[in-house]
Amino acid sequence: MIVRTILYTAMLASSVASFAHAEAAGKKLTLLTGPTEDRLISAFSHEFDDKAKASGMRVTQLTSPFDPALQAQQLDDAIGQKPDMIVLQPLSSGAVTPGLQRAKAAGIPVFLVISQVENGDGLSVGTMALDDVKSGELAAEAMIAGLKAGGRQTAKVAAITGSLAEGIAPRRLEGFKARLAKEPWITLVQVEDAQWIPPVTEQIAGQMFTKYAADGGLDAIYGMNDAMANAIIQAADSAGIDLGTASGQLLVIGGGCQESGIRNMQAGKQYATLSGPLPSYDGPKAAELITDYFSGKDIPKLSVTTPLEVVSGSNLDSYAKSCSF
Repeated sequence: MIVRTILYTAMLASSVASFAHAEAAGKKLTLLTGPTEDRLISAFSHEFDDKAKASGMRVTQLTSPFDPALQAQQLDDAIGQKPDMIVLQPLSSGAVTPGLQRAKAAGIPVFLVISQVENGDGLSVGTMALDDVKSGELAAEAMIAGLKAGGRQTAKVAAITGSLAEGIAPRRLEGFKARLAKEPWITLVQVEDAQWIPPVTEQIAGQMFTKYAADGGLDAIYGMNDAMANAIIQAADSAGIDLGTASGQLLVIGGGCQESGIRNMQAGKQYATLSGPLPSYDGPKAAELITDYFSGKDIPKLSVTTPLEVVSGSNLDSYAKSCSF
């Protein structure tokens, strides 16, 4: 009897999945993202495309080099093509909101990925994005732990961020600042916007090293993703600055759990990163939610992506493979 029940349950689950795939089969998706030269976006796009195709959906991707105006034009062009759904990584809430309103008026559902739209309630059928405030808080937690591990009782720290105009970076910085504010022995002496660009990050880091050299140097820097943290490390190497947790060394914190971060942590040059976003989780999950939508299921307005935790020496091995994209 138990065996029959298990078999029946398995058959029912299989038939439900098959039905969902049948409802999604043939649906045309237009995926609008930032540049696929960005490792995260490239990996997410491939994972999403593979899962969507497995459900019978067809994906056409348009990319923008982090240019909100171009993406707004691409959004309008996509609306004109009348796909079954637009899947959008919003580069700017302000730039895409008029297009989202036109998509809604045209009856074209929009699903948001990677980032959220500020005040965008009702303009999308769902959003799958990281808890960026939490990401910033955890980056600060990692920095605090690393500084304490080195026995420091006072510390001067800095942050080099993605674009602070809106979106991901301001939310991460909000969480980072709020957590550091609870530690009066740590002073956040400088925040600089590098717009997610590693060469700009490296240049800014070099300028910071020169600026604070006469005052004992910086104790730690937060690079908002691992590509930026890697640029900070390159600048430190060029300036002859030792990296690590010990007093007199520079502590580097990254984010986004990317291959460069894993490599630098294994080499002892980066103290920590964050466990998400992980394209291997987020891409397929977004496609699954869209499949559910087409099958008539209710999907969450906001689905928080990869569970977040600090990745450091104690759990590095468990993330090394999944983060190496």
